[in-house]
Amino acid sequence: MVTTTEIDVRYPDCDMMGAAHHSVYAVWFEAARMDFFKAMGFSFRDMAALGINPPLVDLHVQYRAPVRYPGRVRIETRESFFAPKKLQLRYALYFEDKLCAEAETFHIWTGPDGRSLNMEEHYPAVYAKIAAAYQKGEEPHD
Repeated sequence: MVTTTEIDVRYPDCDMMGAAHHSVYAVWFEAARMDFFKAMGFSFRDMAALGINPPLVDLHVQYRAPVRYPGRVRIETRESFFAPKKLQLRYALYFEDKLCAEAETFHIWTGPDGRSLNMEEHYPAVYAKIAAAYQKGEEPHD
């Protein structure tokens, strides 16, 4: 499954040179991640109701070209790896149909106590949704 999120580039997101500041990309990827989980059928609201959280433990971004104000970014998000306790997502960020950044985030599933949680064991129906969203070899496209 690949989801698409579109976000307006705001003037305060940009530096003195008119390019979006690198720190804004993490916020954009988080918004795309929320859209991905919602489309998967397990929204952040659903997670909160169960006390489940997929905290971000690693973020890698490769910047390829600047994003400028005004405009709109398009982010394609997909699962690149999943396991009962882990999840990795991949993002491709486009501005004016040009690939401007690629990123990966790595998450560990945690329960209400903040400890690592085996989703397959404790929430098999949710884990089935995670598994169904994964499509091996499916890459974001230009």
